[in-house]
Amino acid sequence: MDKTGHQFTRKEHTHDYNIDSDKDTDHRNKRQRKAEEITKSENRSDQHEHKDDHDDEDQTNEDDIVLSEVHIHPDNGLVDRRTITSTFLLSRKGQPILDSQQGSCLDSSISVSNNIKVQDDDQEDDKDVYDDEPDLWDYAVEIRHAMGTDLRGVGSQVWLGCFLLIDWIVHIRELLNDTTVLEIGAGTGLASIATDLLIAVDRVYCTDYDTNILENCMANIDLNCAADQKVKTRRLNWLLDDPMEPMEKGDHTPDPFGWSSQERQDWKDNGAFILAADVVYDDSLTDALVDCLEKLLSEPLPPSHPRHYIGRVVYMTMEKRYNFSLDELAVVAQAYEYFKVRIGQSSLIEAEEIDASTLARHCDYDRTKDLVLFRIGSKE
Repeated sequence: MDKTGHQFTRKEHTHDYNIDSDKDTDHRNKRQRKAEEITKSENRSDQHEHKDDHDDEDQTNEDDIVLSEVHIHPDNGLVDRRTITSTFLLSRKGQPILDSQQGSCLDSSISVSNNIKVQDDDQEDDKDVYDDEPDLWDYAVEIRHAMGTDLRGVGSQVWLGCFLLIDWIVHIRELLNDTTVLEIGAGTGLASIATDLLIAVDRVYCTDYDTNILENCMANIDLNCAADQKVKTRRLNWLLDDPMEPMEKGDHTPDPFGWSSQERQDWKDNGAFILAADVVYDDSLTDALVDCLEKLLSEPLPPSHPRHYIGRVVYMTMEKRYNFSLDELAVVAQAYEYFKVRIGQSSLIEAEEIDASTLARHCDYDRTKDLVLFRIGSKE
C-alpha cells in the first residue's frame, strides 16, 4: 500500500489488451510468468541478505512491491539478479497511435534501422515474414532498470508516462532545438536519452537525487549516447532553496553528480525547458515538487534569450493510478487529484492539461486514456 492508498500486486498489475487470439494470450501469460519469476527471485535474494537484520530496520514487504506495467514485457531483457536490461524503440517520424484496446507493437516482430530486431518467440523460424517491412524505428535504446521495487526505489523502473513525454517533446522538437533542457526525477534516464537522440538540443541535464539511481542513470547514458557528451547526470534536491546546491559530505569529498559553476550558469542563461515524467505518486513529494518548480520557474530568462518573453516552461506527464479512498468512499486517482489541488494553490505557477490523445507514437508502447500531460509555467 503506497502513501496515496493504492495497493499494488504483481498478479493484478497487468496489461488489459482486448486480443482474442489464443496465441497472443499465451504470450501475455508467458511474459507475466517470466516477470513474476524474476520478482520472486529478487524477494528470495532480499530475504537472504537481510536474514540477520532487526525487525525495526527498513525492509521491503510483499505488499510494498511496485511493478511497472512497462516491465510486464521483458521479452528481450537480460536478467542480472535484481535488474534487467530492456530494449526500447524510438522513432523520429512517429508511428500510428495504439490504445489499450488494440494491443502493442511489442506483440510483433519489428525491424529497426540499426539492424537490431525484436522478435516474438513463436516467430523465430519465420524469418522472412517481415523482409518487405520498411524500417519503423530509428533507435533501439538499452536501459538497465529494476524489475520491481519498493516505493523508495520506483525511480529505478521505467514508467508509461516517460513514453508520452517523449512523444510530446518530439512533437514540439522545433521549440526544443538548440536549447538547454533539464529533466527532473529522471530515474533511468530514458527521456533524457531520447531527447538527445531525437532532438537537436545543446545540452540535457538529467537529474535525480538518490545516488544509486544517478549511478544507474549515468551508466544508461554512457551506453546509449556517450559519444556526443551532451547529457549530464546531476543531482537535484527539491527541498533546498537552491536545488542545484552541492550535497555536503562529512569527508569533504566532491559530489560526483554536483553542478559546476559553468553548468549552473548555463542553465540560468540558456535553460528554457523542464521535463518530468511520473514523478507524482506521494503527497509529500508532490509538495516538494511544486515548491521546486516554483523556484526553477521564478528566475527569468536573460533578455537576450529568444524565449525571454515566454519564460521557462515545464512539460510533465503522469499516469493516473486509481485506488479506493476511505475519505471519499470512492475510487479516485488520488495522486493526480492532489497534484491539481496543490499546484492550484500556488501563487507563482499554474498548470494546463494538454490533450495528447492524437499525438503520434515515437516509442513502442501502449498508450492508455489514463496518461495525462501538463504544461506548467509562471503566472503573469
